[in-house]
Amino acid sequence: MSHALLFDLDGTLSDTHDLSRATWLEVLRPYGVDVDFNFYQEHIRGRSQADIIDALLPDLEPDERLELAERERRRYRDRTRRAAPLPGVSDFMTLARERGFKLALVTNAPRGDAFVSLEPLGLAHAFEPMVFADEVGVAKPHPAPYNTALSKLCLAPGQAIAFEDSPRGVSSARRAGLTVIALVTTHHPDDLRDAGAALVIGDFTDTALTAVLDEPDNLTNRPPASTR
Repeated sequence: MSHALLFDLDGTLSDTHDLSRATWLEVLRPYGVDVDFNFYQEHIRGRSQADIIDALLPDLEPDERLELAERERRRYRDRTRRAAPLPGVSDFMTLARERGFKLALVTNAPRGDAFVSLEPLGLAHAFEPMVFADEVGVAKPHPAPYNTALSKLCLAPGQAIAFEDSPRGVSSARRAGLTVIALVTTHHPDDLRDAGAALVIGDFTDTALTAVLDEPDNLTNRPPASTR
């Protein structure tokens, strides 16, 4: 049976949340907003740029709002150009291709931002198809991005495994019927399991992934901890 591996980007292929936190600290500092780890987790992580600005600085004039958004986007891209992949990413993908797996990208990041992130990771040409939530018209945790990827791959949900790093991403994939492997780059393992992850790993050197590539049906047939 043909199988595919579907990857989220930020926090899954590279731990970009530290870069995002540093960027928001920089661009919000002139407005008197301090961004530490807890503030980032509560008010920024997982939200769109527009929602963040609306919530934190609701009284900004439209032109200043646009200027802030552009400055945040530009500084984040500057940082992601120096990002590194999580340990084991390249070797795992090479082995997956050798075993006949198709590789796809499913991300909430816009196309332009995604390619800026993928280039320094050496993954700009690693995926086919590539699905961007803004082009689908709805973002995770809605299942539409994953449903779109499955449609492009001409595969049933039981033939694919998703890799995610957040409960929202896990929920999106589970709602599309996929089995999910979650990485603990940003969330506690219990939160990922509660969202429905079948397996939680630290990075792509985890020895459990060898068994996944050898016998993917053993994982896809395993009930998740939760399907919330």
